[in-house]
Amino acid sequence: MTVELVLGAVLAALVVVFVARPFLRDPSPREDRLDGLDADARHRLELVEERDRTLAALKELELDHRTGKVSDEDYRVLVGPLRRRAADILRALEPPEQPQTPEPYPPPGELDPPSQPDIPEPYPPPGEADPPQPPQIPEPFPQRTSGPALDAGRSSR
Repeated sequence: MTVELVLGAVLAALVVVFVARPFLRDPSPREDRLDGLDADARHRLELVEERDRTLAALKELELDHRTGKVSDEDYRVLVGPLRRRAADILRALEPPEQPQTPEPYPPPGELDPPSQPDIPEPYPPPGEADPPQPPQIPEPFPQRTSGPALDAGRSSR
């Protein structure tokens, strides 16, 4: 049993060293260099950084205005140029418009299944068009205004 434990521990140590080997060695200087950006990518990166700074400034200005640190007049003066700058940067970051592509073949709707014909709604059966009448509920004890029993009881008193 001791031999198996020692053999298992040695095997585990070898596996750890094998897996960690790429992380333990120093990279060669040739592999350690970042690729340089071309002029378009560098310009786009500058625009993205400027956009982030401008939007952060706008957010902070609005927060300061809400908390009362910036007056209404100062806010109106400062927010306009920031918004214009943010809009200009966002427009510059949009991809250029693609040329108009021709309509795909077949034209839309050509292969759609045919639509169902309009069938008029039939007239309702007799009695269905009229609203239902409330049910007639008989009164439990109808009151009689005159009769032999009522007249006899009144005269005997």
